[in-house]
Amino acid sequence: MEDERAAPWQSPMTNHSEPEKIHVTFKQAISILVPYIWRILKEQLITVVPVCLYLVLFQLVVLRQGLANIAWVVGGVSLVIFGLMFFLEGVRISLVPVGETIGDNLPRSSTLLPLLLFSFVLGILGAFGEPVIGSLQIAGANVNPKVAPLLYDILVQKPLVLSLVISFGVGLAVTLSTLRTLYNWSLKPLILPIVGTCVLATLLASRSEQLSTSIGLAWDCGAVIVGPVLCPLVLALGLGIFRATGKSDPSMAGFGIAGLISVMPIIMVIGLTFVLSLAGTPVIEDSLVTASNAMHSRLGDVLDSLIMAVRAIAPVYIALWLFMRYYLKVDGIPPKQYLVGMAFAMGGLFLFNTGISWGLAEIGNQVGRSLPSAFHPPGSSLYPTEIGKIIVVLFGVLMGYGATLAEPAFNILGQQVEDVTQGAFKKRLFSQAVAIGVGVGAGLGIMSTIYHIELIHLLLPPYALLVILTLLNREKYVCIAWDGGSVTTGPVTVPLKISIGIALSHATGFAEGFGIIALASAYPVMNILLLGLYADHKQRRMMKLKQEHSP
Repeated sequence: MEDERAAPWQSPMTNHSEPEKIHVTFKQAISILVPYIWRILKEQLITVVPVCLYLVLFQLVVLRQGLANIAWVVGGVSLVIFGLMFFLEGVRISLVPVGETIGDNLPRSSTLLPLLLFSFVLGILGAFGEPVIGSLQIAGANVNPKVAPLLYDILVQKPLVLSLVISFGVGLAVTLSTLRTLYNWSLKPLILPIVGTCVLATLLASRSEQLSTSIGLAWDCGAVIVGPVLCPLVLALGLGIFRATGKSDPSMAGFGIAGLISVMPIIMVIGLTFVLSLAGTPVIEDSLVTASNAMHSRLGDVLDSLIMAVRAIAPVYIALWLFMRYYLKVDGIPPKQYLVGMAFAMGGLFLFNTGISWGLAEIGNQVGRSLPSAFHPPGSSLYPTEIGKIIVVLFGVLMGYGATLAEPAFNILGQQVEDVTQGAFKKRLFSQAVAIGVGVGAGLGIMSTIYHIELIHLLLPPYALLVILTLLNREKYVCIAWDGGSVTTGPVTVPLKISIGIALSHATGFAEGFGIIALASAYPVMNILLLGLYADHKQRRMMKLKQEHSP
């Protein structure tokens, strides 16, 4: 007999009667909406405005250069702020509750195979809807096709292929995470072989001049993929599986998923570069580059942003609604609420992508092109050569540090970590460890471009150390560490770091600017794992002292 009891998130009368409508006046509605809108708008202002002001002040005061296209830049940054506000609100009121409904019902009503298939599809759809994918494509227009033809081919001529490959990798990772939750597997034997494969594939790719230009992109793709669409969906599924099985530590339910997702796309993108390289070096006609640049007019940016928004949002919303209503046969949320959320998410992503093209990317490009003036050419630079280089590296450190502390999702994770570790990791200690790690990684990324250091020499040593530290740490700290590294890249900092990296690399004539984000994600993981060893050592020491003083 079918269980007719109400679901935990429903009142007992949900399926039998409509809730009584509450009538409010226009004045009452305004008094309710204005504080609410201000609260969610303030979150985006705190995230976007400080880092933009930092870049502008650095450009004006330290680099002593003006800012061009100020009206377009201000307009673009404003679009980013309002776009993020609408996008995140749309996800919150529609996608999150539907994800929770599916997460609660699917594990109880499906066998293993349907559950794994849904996990795979959910990962693909969620990754496809991430706004940072569009940021990578927008940044691709600034890649030099003569220096990095394969990279240009992937980002500009085959962006849909890149999105599908990344999404496929995420789908595999979410499926693996589902199995891990079901059978209470440790994260270590899952994530370490994947990281080892990434390192091996990177070493092989570095031997080819054509493939080496895409290494930074591959590692960056893994670092940026866990965002506001994918994260709530996979967490809802993971928590639903936990509630249905109860096999895992309840305090750690959901931890480790983001870390696993962040490493799988690296292999997929490197594999894509190997496959494309088999056809030989892509021939990029000058006429095609000219045509591509011509399309990037203001109107072209708007049309591209609209297409990316619809392509990213519509599939995930439609697929999840059909699955919930016709496979699980549950109501979830009212259709009107879901449609409003979908419209908010799609419209917000459209504004966000347009704002990146007009505002964030423009700021990043101008600052990136101006940075070499601090140390080059010798004799006529703003500062003595070595001092100027140090100033530019410190610029990257401070940008990474400050932008991380401003991320709302990162601050939420900090509180969760303090709760899970029962105070062993205070929120402030966790936040500082991660922010310092991001700053160091971003500074090293800038250093690689300034001093012409191959990315592989800076990227692989920390990941080799991460393997050792992961083996030495307890499961709890391993999950927290790899998740901590994956949430340091928000939708605002990603386009800024990429545009600065590409512009700086063009100005210095070295590489193509990718890899800064990957470095900025590796060092936070290292810091957390080191803190985990310290916390364990401190706990053992306290227990020993208690035993010595006990009667």
